[in-house]
Amino acid sequence: MEVFDPVKYSLEENQFFLKHLGESPVVALGTTLPAGVAPAAVQEVLGAIYELEELAKHRGASWAGKASVTGAIEVYLREMEKWDALSKKGAPRFPTMHAWDGKGRPHRGGVGSDSGKVTTYMDANGQRQQLAVSLQDDPTAPFHPDWVKPEEPLPEDCEIDAERGILTCPVDGWSTNFKPDSRSSYNVARARMSRHCKNSTDDRVREFGMKVFG
Repeated sequence: MEVFDPVKYSLEENQFFLKHLGESPVVALGTTLPAGVAPAAVQEVLGAIYELEELAKHRGASWAGKASVTGAIEVYLREMEKWDALSKKGAPRFPTMHAWDGKGRPHRGGVGSDSGKVTTYMDANGQRQQLAVSLQDDPTAPFHPDWVKPEEPLPEDCEIDAERGILTCPVDGWSTNFKPDSRSSYNVARARMSRHCKNSTDDRVREFGMKVFG
């Protein structure tokens, strides 16, 4: 096992892992398993963690450590509890499978959302974080230089030159004109801008369009 993904397992299995990480699966399977806990899951996860622990102890092999697995499980259980509570208030059951526009409306399958299954959660800053954790460094993983910083937040709206009648996308600079003294002309220009954003091949332009125009 190279990656531990808590989403693959039931809530009961994740809770069981928290109590038994580091144990041999033979020991863990020696007792009656709680409802919702499959022997195959116990064998897979506890067996992998036990083997990594033994290799680290006897051969000095390095790995992410039990704390990283425990942390992933705790985050997942916390998020699932929160999502369940929010769903009872009308929110989508799995919020990260939606993109959210500037008006707080969810769009299932929107740009940047989880596809097919839950893979992320939102941190305190509203940034998506992976739920799965790598147990060992992956030499084939793409290189991410330290000097590459997170992308700037998307602008709140288009750039408007009211005197000249120019509406500009602040992400890619695409512009369209409108009659400065005509509200209807301005609305038509915004409609053109909305279509431009939705049809763009640039992910950030599409995200901006979703944020501003919904």
